[in-house]
Amino acid sequence: MAEELKGNQFEGKGEYVVDVFEEIAEYYDKMNGIMSIGMVKGWHRFMFKKAGDISGKKVCDVGCGTGEISFMAAERVGKDGEVIGVDITPGMLAMARKKMATLDLPKDVDFREGDALNMQFDDNTFDLVTSGYMLRNVTDIQQAVNEMHRILKPNGKCIVAELSKPKNKLLLFGYNIYVFHIVPWFGRRFDKGKKINGKQPAYDWLTSSLEGFPHGNDMVKIFKKAGFEDARFYVKSMGAVNIYVATKTQ
Repeated sequence: MAEELKGNQFEGKGEYVVDVFEEIAEYYDKMNGIMSIGMVKGWHRFMFKKAGDISGKKVCDVGCGTGEISFMAAERVGKDGEVIGVDITPGMLAMARKKMATLDLPKDVDFREGDALNMQFDDNTFDLVTSGYMLRNVTDIQQAVNEMHRILKPNGKCIVAELSKPKNKLLLFGYNIYVFHIVPWFGRRFDKGKKINGKQPAYDWLTSSLEGFPHGNDMVKIFKKAGFEDARFYVKSMGAVNIYVATKTQ
């Protein structure tokens, strides 16, 4: 590797991550299906099961990518609700808008370019904040969670899906083979091994970004530090993914 990217932090990470997602925007959804073995939509449905009835509510999907979670939210809030999808990568937003043009949603999602670490919304704006697989890509996880808490209304929920690691040693062995060897091999069909900014190819980064990334109770501590007194997580797919659910108290 030309430049070692250890753990979850390195110099120039913010710019690098934007360039990675610009590079993979066109095939992001296809690789998500491969990486999740087709389970990603089930994880998203579970998120909205935990959200409860959000008809007529205002939702912000942070790090919305190509819009999959945003579209689920739009279907559930209906024509009287509002969904805003925020992402720092123009290419991902362009794909989200392209996909939305093919959908029959009750109301379009308002996709906006923005930074999860400094969102341009007033305090206490949203009833629900969602996010999927974004936190491992930001330069300051705590600040991103702080912002989610800030823009939520009192009693609003924050629901975040993030990759994790199985605790069972046998499952972890198989997981490591799949994530660190098979996924990058599949990724070569798309990223062609092209280095981004002289660093790793896209799908090498998307797997190595898990190194040093907090999950489980360590992530819950981050939510509680942000002000979420009620924070918990649900283990999905034998530990490959955690769904974090937190409520902003009065």
